[in-house]
Amino acid sequence: GIMKSKYKYLILIAITILASIGIYEYIEAATPVDTEEDIIAYQANRESEILSNTNYSIDNPNVILDPYNISPLTAIVVFQTSDLSTATITVKGKDGDKDITNTFLPSKTHILPIYGLYPDYENTVIISSSGEEKTLTIQTNPLPEDLKNGKSLDSDNENEFFFTTSENGKPVGYDKNGNIRWYLNKNYKWDFMRLSNGHILMGNDHLMSAPYYSTGLVEMDMLGKVYFEYNIPGGYHHDVYELSNGNFLVASNNFGSGTIEDYIVEIDRNTGEIVKNIDLYDLMPNDDGADWFKMNSLVYDASTNSITIAGSNKDMLLNIDYASGEINWIIAEKASKKYEKYLLKANGEVTLPSNPQGLVLTGNNKFAFINGGDENHLIEYEVNLNNKTFKETKNINLNDSADNVNLDYRDNTFIVNQDNVLKKITNDEVTSIIETDHNIYSTSYMNMYAGDVYIVGSGQRLGSMGVTETTKNTSILFWKTDNSVFDKYNLNIYKDINRLVINGTFKKSDDVKIILDNVLDKKTYDVIISETPYINDNKKDNEKVNVSYYINEDEMAGKYYIYLKVNGTTYKLQKYVNFY
Repeated sequence: GIMKSKYKYLILIAITILASIGIYEYIEAATPVDTEEDIIAYQANRESEILSNTNYSIDNPNVILDPYNISPLTAIVVFQTSDLSTATITVKGKDGDKDITNTFLPSKTHILPIYGLYPDYENTVIISSSGEEKTLTIQTNPLPEDLKNGKSLDSDNENEFFFTTSENGKPVGYDKNGNIRWYLNKNYKWDFMRLSNGHILMGNDHLMSAPYYSTGLVEMDMLGKVYFEYNIPGGYHHDVYELSNGNFLVASNNFGSGTIEDYIVEIDRNTGEIVKNIDLYDLMPNDDGADWFKMNSLVYDASTNSITIAGSNKDMLLNIDYASGEINWIIAEKASKKYEKYLLKANGEVTLPSNPQGLVLTGNNKFAFINGGDENHLIEYEVNLNNKTFKETKNINLNDSADNVNLDYRDNTFIVNQDNVLKKITNDEVTSIIETDHNIYSTSYMNMYAGDVYIVGSGQRLGSMGVTETTKNTSILFWKTDNSVFDKYNLNIYKDINRLVINGTFKKSDDVKIILDNVLDKKTYDVIISETPYINDNKKDNEKVNVSYYINEDEMAGKYYIYLKVNGTTYKLQKYVNFY
């Protein structure tokens, strides 16, 4: 008996040694995945370089074009004055354009953001402070190849700027002549919004899921300096609204429910936490498919503490009491039996919502939107809550039909974008103003400066994308290493700021799993083989599908080795990822 157990013991030792050698060899051969540069860390480093010396005079200031390498038609000018004094900058207009002028708060150390420079041009910028004046010349680079100046369609246009986003392109600011005077070289998307603090808010340039869900929101200034990134578990799409307490009302998703674009969250501005959510599918359960509602715009009306939402797949405006989360009213041609009681009655002749988009609030209980279909019309309704009716107060033919339509409203003026044309509506008169070289998603019409000041300090990342769902663990005892799998499946694996990204090309019928192993802990993930994971992409079994799969850092820590399992065969990829 002693001999037997001695053999067992020796065999166990041998196995342990072999296993250790295996692990050692594997660890030695494995290399880390590439890590994407963190924009917030990069900007903090740039800032400390820039501010390491502010000892310049107004006569010989430090001029830095595009300080953060993201907003090529901006600059900062740095100098000191002996007394606390205001500083004024003027960017001279060319070809009869008006100048852009802004006066900054009093300071001794002046860090002045310069916005609205012309591309590929020797710009004249005048700075004055403490009774001194200095004329600077700032030479800018040409526009990138994928951007061209727009074309002015109306010479009488006032001196405003039109800031636009597109579904997968750069945010761009045009002047009244269609000249590009501002753009970012990253693809921030969805609504372009000026916040009450003068910053701007857009969708992050990182995707949470195809086709277009952003990981969340980014608050920045026009220099492209990021102050806050808000990550949201269900991502962000289409529209966001700034509440008077500073919080954001966000069109999001509840991916776990099997439906999309029917979920609203309120994000605490200071913590990034979700403090409230409204699930439209819970309010109106149905079996009309994943994309049953398609929320594309939402507004909050403080006078009634309610939110109104446009659902283009339901041809509906839906109003919800924000305190209780219950339905107040619906404007639509029809609603199923259960919801008929919420339908408002038309007072007089009305055009009902048809693929409604770009909803804006134009007064208490007054809403305007654009009807899709063969001919776009701008429609405005006034709702009378006492007798549960609504009347049509505007119906303006926009004379074209476009797939991409949106609406902005300010000072009794509407700005409409239809594909690549911007139109202005004042006193119900429609004027085409600018034609651009690409289709636009949203437009915001506003001044270049909005009382914003340069704030020193690193940006912050708030909120979370949630824990990525795992599946039942599978054995990785029998694996093979075969570097040709990278080519075979067109694999590209890297770490972005807070998740592991796996891109690959597979057949629709392939069974694909990612396994992460850090010896003490193993996690297995089912990869959905679809170009649009939450909607059927109608691909055939043997068709090739380009897939992006994301594993979030939430609740992950340490070094994980990466395995790929395809149709039962496990490949050790000789790559590892570090989660922090």
